[in-house]
Amino acid sequence: MIAFLIDVVGGLLVPDFGGRRRAKAQARAFAEGGEVLFEACILGDRPYCSPVVVFLAASRTALHVSPTEVKTLARRALPTEHIEIRQIRRRTRSDSRIIRPYWNIAECHDGSVGFVVACAPEHMRYFTGSLRTEGPGLNAGAAG
Repeated sequence: MIAFLIDVVGGLLVPDFGGRRRAKAQARAFAEGGEVLFEACILGDRPYCSPVVVFLAASRTALHVSPTEVKTLARRALPTEHIEIRQIRRRTRSDSRIIRPYWNIAECHDGSVGFVVACAPEHMRYFTGSLRTEGPGLNAGAAG
C-alpha cells in the first residue's frame, strides 16, 4: 500500500517518476534473464512481419512476437539466429505511417531479405540484446 502511495504522489509531483522506475525495473529484469514486453512494428516480406503494431517479448536468449500484451496469445518465436541488424536510425518521412514519429528503426536482414523493426528508442536495446550471440561475431553489429 505504501509503495502504491509513493507511486501516486511521485507521479503527481514528478511527471516521469513512474516511467523512470518502470525503465529501471525492465533493465533489471532483462539483465537477470527475464522478458521485457514492448510495442513494436515488424514490416517487410517475412512470415513474422505484419503491417500493424505488435508486442515483442525480448530476453537475452529469445525474441517472441504477439498481437496483444498477453504474451502467450498467438505468440511466435522470431529466428534470432538468422536476423542481422544492418543499421539503426531515426524514423524518416518515407517510412510507413504505422511507425510512430519518435520510434527508432532497425534495418534488418534475414538471409537475403530485408525488413525493419521499429520501436521506442529505450526498447531498441532489448531488441538488439535479444539478437546477440556468444563469441566474437555478434549478429547485432550496429546495436545501440
